[in-house]
Amino acid sequence: MASSHFPEIGKIVEYTRIFTAEEVSLFALISQDDNPIHLDESYAEASIFKQRVAHGMFTGSMFSRIFGSIYPGEGSIYLSQDLRFMKPVYFDQPVTARVELIAFDPEKRIGTFSTLCVGTDEKPVVKGEARILFPPESK
Repeated sequence: MASSHFPEIGKIVEYTRIFTAEEVSLFALISQDDNPIHLDESYAEASIFKQRVAHGMFTGSMFSRIFGSIYPGEGSIYLSQDLRFMKPVYFDQPVTARVELIAFDPEKRIGTFSTLCVGTDEKPVVKGEARILFPPESK
């Protein structure tokens, strides 16, 4: 396999989305995580966050969209992900997910990515690392 076919180390892919109260309620229903910090305004006001926040795993799911639909995209397989939740994600504020390919094993077709979500202030809200099985090359 020629090196020109190897994925480019240092390649960065990102996308931005906004989490709404309605989406967080749907995620709570799907995940069965009905922690009142996400769903109950009165409860959340008395919390350290002072308002409702999106689920950390919902925020982390932004990486799944990148890997499954953007890069490497169709046919890729998510092998592992570690996540560290740094700051809360509040509703109706943009969050940008950014992944960077930091290593690639061409024999196994496994890429290692740094994963990061940042708020509008560019401060991390979620950090981690993922391993992705790249799809076979198209012939």
